[in-house]
Amino acid sequence: MNKEEILKKAQNENMDEREIQVRDKSLKWTYLTMVVVAAVFAELRAEKGLPMMDLCATVCASVCVGQLYRFVKTKDRTCLLFGVITFGMGIFALIRFCMGH
Repeated sequence: MNKEEILKKAQNENMDEREIQVRDKSLKWTYLTMVVVAAVFAELRAEKGLPMMDLCATVCASVCVGQLYRFVKTKDRTCLLFGVITFGMGIFALIRFCMGH
């Protein structure tokens, strides 16, 4: 394959590596922000005696879906592990929320 064929193939893919990298990093910051904000609100709600497990279930569901999607696309077992762990934590939080905690 010569230089021109490689260039033409790259242009046909229509995927900018920088855009992909920026998107991936933005998702990491999204997850981090979501977890920190949910933790702050959970603490504030717990101090007032309000149930807080809905926040935990929401965060876990969001992270779980993102990790399982990444596993399907990349077959990275680490993503599967995190997806399964957050799924279990989300189910636990949902059950606790339904019990009034």
